[in-house]
Amino acid sequence: MKEVLAGAALGLSLAAPPGPVMAVMATAASRGRSRESILTALGAISADAVWLSLVTLGFIAFLGNHPRAVGGLGLGGACLLLWMAYGAYRSARVGLGESKLRGSYRLGLLTVLTSPFSFAWWMANGALLLATLGWGGIAGMFSSLVLYSFVITYAFGWMGVRFRHTANAIAYISVVMLAGFGFYVAHRSVQLLAS
Repeated sequence: MKEVLAGAALGLSLAAPPGPVMAVMATAASRGRSRESILTALGAISADAVWLSLVTLGFIAFLGNHPRAVGGLGLGGACLLLWMAYGAYRSARVGLGESKLRGSYRLGLLTVLTSPFSFAWWMANGALLLATLGWGGIAGMFSSLVLYSFVITYAFGWMGVRFRHTANAIAYISVVMLAGFGFYVAHRSVQLLAS
């Protein structure tokens, strides 16, 4: 159960920072287009599942027998999480701008699949997540991503144009969570490297 909750918290910290998918979702939801917002989120989550599948194949084929390699990747992932926390902090200070794009499942999917940042995050953190949190943590992470997508869509829809202030508050909470996970991943990576 601990792994599921840790995975859920990680999923929330990843979904909350302002970014292109969140901007499209928030704009669509605040204008009453909830279906568009949710489809965009589900496309992004599907792309994360694709990245997870690729990482899993690599983990089973090679990394499962090489904990030091997982630790080395994990250190890179820790740096990436801390960089994400810094980026989320900067974005929160500026605020969530309105997107001019119309949301869709395809837009969410392609945004995450073609993002070098998403690729780097999964390559650096995916193997460590599998090694430390297992499938329970992965299930918790994806469950929280789906739940967050529905909650945030209907919350932004309810708030209408007032969504920016709430989005910024969520972003600041995400900064703390991302930094916390960054330090946790660094700690676990060092343990794997020392084994």
